[in-house]
Amino acid sequence: MKYLLLFLVFVAFTARAQEQIEKCGSHIEEAKLWAENPELEEAYMEMRNIAVADRISTRGNQVYTIPIVFHVIHEYGVENISDEQIYSQMEILNKDFRKLNNDTSDIVPEFKGIAADAQIEFVLATVDPYGNCTNGITRHFSSETMIGDDYSKIDQWPRGRYLNVWTVKSMEGGTAGYAFYPSSVEGNNRFRDGIIIRHNYIGDVGTSSVYNSRALTHEIGHFLGLAHLWGPTNDPGLTSNCGVDDGIADTPNTIGWTSCDVSGTTCDNELDNVQNFMEYSYCSNMYTQNQVSFMHNILDQNVSQRSFLWSQENLEISIPDNGVCDPKADFYASRLVACEGDQIQFENFSWGLNSSNPLYSWSFENGTTTDPTAEHPIVTFTSPGWQDVSLTVNDDGIANTIIKENFIFITSGWSAFSGTHQFDFENNPNYWIIHNPQENEIEWEVLDDVGRNGGGGIFLNTSTPYQDPIIFSPEYFFNMRRGGTKHSFVTPTLNVSNMTNITVSFDWACATDASLIEEITEKLIIYSSKDCGNTWQQRKSIVGTDLVNNGSGWTSFHPNQGPSSLWDTETFPLPDLGSHVLLKFEYIASDKSNNIAIDNINISGTLSADNFLKEDNLSIYPNPSTQANGWSINYDPSQWGGSTLQLTDVSGRIITTSELPESQSSRKIKPNTNATQGVYILKIVNGEKVIQKKLILK
Repeated sequence: MKYLLLFLVFVAFTARAQEQIEKCGSHIEEAKLWAENPELEEAYMEMRNIAVADRISTRGNQVYTIPIVFHVIHEYGVENISDEQIYSQMEILNKDFRKLNNDTSDIVPEFKGIAADAQIEFVLATVDPYGNCTNGITRHFSSETMIGDDYSKIDQWPRGRYLNVWTVKSMEGGTAGYAFYPSSVEGNNRFRDGIIIRHNYIGDVGTSSVYNSRALTHEIGHFLGLAHLWGPTNDPGLTSNCGVDDGIADTPNTIGWTSCDVSGTTCDNELDNVQNFMEYSYCSNMYTQNQVSFMHNILDQNVSQRSFLWSQENLEISIPDNGVCDPKADFYASRLVACEGDQIQFENFSWGLNSSNPLYSWSFENGTTTDPTAEHPIVTFTSPGWQDVSLTVNDDGIANTIIKENFIFITSGWSAFSGTHQFDFENNPNYWIIHNPQENEIEWEVLDDVGRNGGGGIFLNTSTPYQDPIIFSPEYFFNMRRGGTKHSFVTPTLNVSNMTNITVSFDWACATDASLIEEITEKLIIYSSKDCGNTWQQRKSIVGTDLVNNGSGWTSFHPNQGPSSLWDTETFPLPDLGSHVLLKFEYIASDKSNNIAIDNINISGTLSADNFLKEDNLSIYPNPSTQANGWSINYDPSQWGGSTLQLTDVSGRIITTSELPESQSSRKIKPNTNATQGVYILKIVNGEKVIQKKLILK
């Protein structure tokens, strides 16, 4: 039974490892970069030759201390990992690089004698690039967390002073993380320097696990120039890897391991160092003596400023004893659109706290809560429109306040439009709920010269590149984009309960700067909500070349009175979702996005003969009616008084117009003498509130 149990544990461990073999993407990213810049392979070999040369160290047993900063990129989900999870990672790193990890006892006898203390330690920075107090952790609300590529490395701190680590939610191909060799990130590639890694490979608590906790140890090996044991750019497990080497004398040649077979031999009948931190075995626990010498030689070189990282000068300015830093107040909400009277859960994401019992104070514009000092309050808003929210955190007498203006939009209890309607952006610039919670440099805006027919439309300008003024010059960033940013707008509330066969159509025109099809990854996704924005259902998605209908070559695409060929039309069905429907249009940019415009959002369908819902405080009867009797309208004068009435036939010909008086609560309307039996449309307009009704004359 004992041996059976051990066997099952081994099988489970191996299966888990095999499910996660793509834990490092460094060889993939290096191969791409070398293909684009062939000189980088030569630079790597030159760096490696220097690093493996026999040199007598003049540093003795002195330890290399490296300041480190973690940039947590998140959308307020599980990827917004805790400070404690990062602290656990720091403990693991320093044990691994000082050969203090408990599992060194598991090293097989053949390699136990060459397993080495790397004499490298890592310390969270205590001073940021601007001289401010920090705990070595920054947090950024950005959709880049869903991409996890080089352009997701936002807010890079000077790489000569800090080892930058970015944590994200996801990466292409399921990769856990990657780092470039120091030789690959000189010059214009310096923005790629540092390590990017998924949140669930940080530490061994929170969202991570013991199985994933050594990934950062592995990536720092790449940051300090080490290749995988099977070579710098090739995939693991290939027999051809026996002809490639990592350049390290005491790591046997191997094809690379994705499971833990400590007795494995793959090249030259020599036992493989499966437990090496630069393997994929998921039982890594050691660096060799020559790997340590290699990393020391890299740190002694000025390649990509590695030699300044551990210098006494840098340590004095980056990790002095800086005392206790101010806390950082932060929050988010369960939803950013709601109705009057809805209960909204607010989540407190304050960080950098030093005490176990901080105090909180909330303020909600037009909002009420039972406890404004709660950590996670539930709030009800009593007035429509945009509402500001603020939070103050007080931690051991040190306070910090954040104010988020126009944070949440509250819709009225009634729907602004009922029945069929076309939004042409000519006379309705203020109808739209423009969402930009990540405070991107650009957002949707209604303009009077981007419509299909030369008039108004809603427009998003993504042709101006994002810039990072700390690291990059505008000239260098001219042809680069930040892909993955999300930009959305939401329609006014719609009442479609009196319709059947409902469809939504819209016109769009979109361009790109991409020259390759694989670079065209833009998306336009349309969602609907029937519960005031609490949940959203995807209704239509247009992606890539299906969306980009105007190609490339534009300086800044602006469909101003252009030919109709610039535009396409999309139509999709919409179920009867009731009397309070919202539509959300969300555009997700690519790294090479240009601009996009939308016009003529049309809600159409068959109007039913049912009375208006009572919640509209307006009813009409009888229906059908006769020319002699006409129709009676009962209404709430405080809501509908002063409304204009327009009765048309199905072709749009006006039959009669009138007004609902403010001094009474009912009104009789009759068709004129030219009216014949058939179907008519009654349109009632009161400011931004518009409803339509199908009436039958018999």
